[in-house]
Amino acid sequence: MAPTEIINSAPTLFDARGPVSVVHVEDNHNETLGSVKTTSGSTPVHMPSTLAGPLVWTGSDYPGSNSYSLRLTPADVEQVEKALEAFKALGLDGDEVAKSNFPLPNLTKRLEECSDSLYNGRGFFVVKGIDMTRYSVEDGVVIYLGIASHIGDKRGIQDRQGNVLTHITSSKMWDVPLEKRHGIHSNSALPFHNDMGCDILALQVRQAAHKGGSTFISSTASILSQLLKTESEVVRTLFKPNWPIQYTGRTARHYLAPAMVWHHDRLMTSMDPNRFGPHPSISGSSIPLLDPSQKYALEKVNELAASMELQLDLARGDILFLNNWAFLHRRDKYDDDELTSRHLVRLWLRNTEHGWPVPSKMMPPWQTAYGNENQSRIYALYPLPKYSTPKYSVGSAAFLIEDDDDDKSD
Repeated sequence: MAPTEIINSAPTLFDARGPVSVVHVEDNHNETLGSVKTTSGSTPVHMPSTLAGPLVWTGSDYPGSNSYSLRLTPADVEQVEKALEAFKALGLDGDEVAKSNFPLPNLTKRLEECSDSLYNGRGFFVVKGIDMTRYSVEDGVVIYLGIASHIGDKRGIQDRQGNVLTHITSSKMWDVPLEKRHGIHSNSALPFHNDMGCDILALQVRQAAHKGGSTFISSTASILSQLLKTESEVVRTLFKPNWPIQYTGRTARHYLAPAMVWHHDRLMTSMDPNRFGPHPSISGSSIPLLDPSQKYALEKVNELAASMELQLDLARGDILFLNNWAFLHRRDKYDDDELTSRHLVRLWLRNTEHGWPVPSKMMPPWQTAYGNENQSRIYALYPLPKYSTPKYSVGSAAFLIEDDDDDKSD
């Protein structure tokens, strides 16, 4: 493989068998907290009074990484290496890595249980025990794709060029100033967000930072549970489908969506503070600014997310799998030294059998990621040696804001 290309009713919550269950309060089990204004009138939003279940937790519930990690034994690693060699013998490229040609018979049951936990349990897990120093970069990517294929059978594209792997790093080769890059390509702290368009977020740690760069996650079910008790107006604001999300640059097109929805008995969240409202570099845009209630809602969500967050223990070679609809995540500022360069490799996955149905109001970025089967796909093993300054840089997940006719800076 080459070095740059290898390859509208009122929904309810889950019952006690599902990821989030409702603890009904007497005479208040179907409380209407507000109404959502639509073009055809007003649609009531029915909200539970209290949330409970495996997705309602705080960082203190997980005192150590053993409670959320799948630790591979030497025998497990040997099986992974056998699968790697078997796949390489087929002469296929990276886009063809699949569960069927990367067999892990002794790990299959455990990986299935971990995958189920993404949808029906705590919503995340970390695979540990892979020593990246034993493998070439190419083999490390194939191992990543192989394990990930047991979690999700579809891999989303992450930009217009068709990149399936995104390199989250601040490369020492790049000379573009940090403030002109996407947030994921700098060493700056990133605010709480989720990756708009993504079902399951996967991150492989190719190299850790010298200092800082920790990943924190926070359950949106826990956040909403607290808001239901203390900030009902914020809940109404989050559920209103009037959050402006810009998705192209020069023509400044946008769509309106809720930040949170109930859909098929699930709480689903799509929030990135750097994607709401018009891009700061565009003047005279018709895209609405966030109103005071929306700004306040973001402040409260961020405040609660920070109070409940879990700092993940991620080391070189680890792979994080996270239900992107159910969590917000953030990153600390970090520093590299002469010997280190923090480098995470991102995949957007979907399990077509178990993946949650996507609400129509949150469909545009999801459709871009997973909906075009004919899109050419690029599996870049390394970041490009020359960084192309984005015309519309964004601060966090960077689902790129661009038009087909947008100028590209060199």
